[in-house]
Amino acid sequence: MVSPAVDMPHVRAAVERVVDELGLDAFVYTVEPKEAGWELRVECAVEEGWQVITLPVDPSELAASLSDAGAREKLRAAWFPHFRACIKSGPLRAPGTDAAMTPHWEHFPHEADMGVRGFGATKALAFEQAALAMTAVIADLAAVEPRDAVRIECGAPDDELLLAEWLNSLIYEMATRKMLFSRFAVRLDGTWLTAEAWGERIDVARHHPAVEIKGATFTALRVAPKDGGWLAQTVVDV
Repeated sequence: MVSPAVDMPHVRAAVERVVDELGLDAFVYTVEPKEAGWELRVECAVEEGWQVITLPVDPSELAASLSDAGAREKLRAAWFPHFRACIKSGPLRAPGTDAAMTPHWEHFPHEADMGVRGFGATKALAFEQAALAMTAVIADLAAVEPRDAVRIECGAPDDELLLAEWLNSLIYEMATRKMLFSRFAVRLDGTWLTAEAWGERIDVARHHPAVEIKGATFTALRVAPKDGGWLAQTVVDV
């Protein structure tokens, strides 16, 4: 039985984040208590199929790593030799394409919630695209007119927490102003963000909002270089 003191959602989110940051192509995992202590079991894709890796872990250290960049770096350094065969050899960019990444966004499923990813040539552009992905969870972006601007400022200890803070600031503005946003301009100064978000008041008959987003979580939270640009992703609670 899992001890009530163990925050399993944070433990799982920490595992996913560290393994994802290592650059594995594909993986599935379990993390659970055993007689000798807690164990992480990962099956990761290699050229000849799948490789199984088991590692002892401390759930409290895993959960703490979500908000501690230094702790995450220690975990990555400790796990790297075990996952070497599973790590991608290089960026997945088609031959002959420009190094600059075209800004775009995507969704990825995560249990009952929804993952949002933004990609861009710069970190700021990736943050903008992540915000577009979040709006697209609620409504069709094409139906939201960028009529009115709202200024947003926020800061955080690191890039990942800043992404969560940025998206949660937008969620707050959407809830209190009863608005949807479809255009963003983000400026970053270290881990301080200033931005303008353009949108309009929600019109249920025209926007057909599908869900209400409660908040951006730490699950799958990641901001990192990706294929000549930047990736910004997390899971939002719907």
